[in-house]
Amino acid sequence: MVAAAEDSSSSSSVVDLSDYPSVLYVATPYSLCFGALINEKTVLTDARCLYPFQDQDKIPSEVKGVLDPKYLMVAAPTTNISATMHSILLSTQVYSDISQAGYRASTFMGLVANYVDNSTFYAVNTSSVHAYYPQSQYVDSAEQNFDVGIVTLLRSIDKTETALLQLDDLEANMAGLSALTFSPADTTTNAATQQKLYQGIDLTKVKITDVSSLSRSSCDSNYMDAFDLKNMKSFDGHSLPKNSSPIYCSSMYDNTTKCSLDTSVGISSSASDINSVDLNSTLFFVTSGSKLRIVGVGLPHLFEVRSDSSDSCESNGFVYFPRTGLYTDWIGWASSGSFDSDGAWSNKPLPSGNVADFVKDGAASLLSPSIRSTAAVVLGSVLASLSIIF
Repeated sequence: MVAAAEDSSSSSSVVDLSDYPSVLYVATPYSLCFGALINEKTVLTDARCLYPFQDQDKIPSEVKGVLDPKYLMVAAPTTNISATMHSILLSTQVYSDISQAGYRASTFMGLVANYVDNSTFYAVNTSSVHAYYPQSQYVDSAEQNFDVGIVTLLRSIDKTETALLQLDDLEANMAGLSALTFSPADTTTNAATQQKLYQGIDLTKVKITDVSSLSRSSCDSNYMDAFDLKNMKSFDGHSLPKNSSPIYCSSMYDNTTKCSLDTSVGISSSASDINSVDLNSTLFFVTSGSKLRIVGVGLPHLFEVRSDSSDSCESNGFVYFPRTGLYTDWIGWASSGSFDSDGAWSNKPLPSGNVADFVKDGAASLLSPSIRSTAAVVLGSVLASLSIIF
């Protein structure tokens, strides 16, 4: 057992999102997510943002699988973004039942059409997630496998700065690791934003929190203890790239129970009092000169074990999040490029041998309709039936 401790020295601050020009919002009818600009027309985000429904049998056909580009929009954090985004997102809330997901998407599409193609809002041309992502949704311990997605834009974003990818595994206590997420709700007094969804959030602001990374051995050990695994999971026939772990871990920086830290509390799925919950959309990064180096983007998960007594509350746990840079080959293929050794996107074509593991006929269902015809040219045999092994 390797205990994960909360970093007592971690600190946070609310800053202007414009201080990080490569960070954008990806808006859908169902959520608002962070994304990173890796070239002038490509935004990297997480698969769960673009593929919002795990149970595909209960939703209308028009929003099954990867969301069509017409149901997506990318937004930059300019002055008027909060009022506009809240108006768009709140207008969809009348369709709250899952059976109404199609109506919700259509409402979103109609509103978005009034705003795209200006300096704040950008229309999406294509959307895709990793071909093996959906299979990960059947088991909780695999939910962040292949959790990566991209959107391409109809027109370029006029920015001079793009993000890099973290390609190497993290070291414990990596200097400068930060978590970027929504600003607290009390950072705005604009009455127009005091509504149900993202209540009171000023979207021109973000919260930056210093976090402490766990070593690879500590991360995997805690993860296996939490999910009672004998080893890190993989897909039968479709293992993770380089047989690597699909996650990074940090110490608890968001203690939702506000219990005092006690590292003697064991991290185990068999514990009697567990707080296991997804946190809000978050982008983890380190700085590299003037650029951001993306470590992970998605919904981090807090696993916290609590030990309650009559007069105190102690807890121990950790946070894990997608290891986005593990999928550089897929990101390169899906964006018609590749990555240099420093993690920068390049328009150099990806070597054909690098895409054999995910360029298959079944992958076409994980692409938005607008790019399926193009993808079909390079897609081969039918994706085999997959099963998860431990």
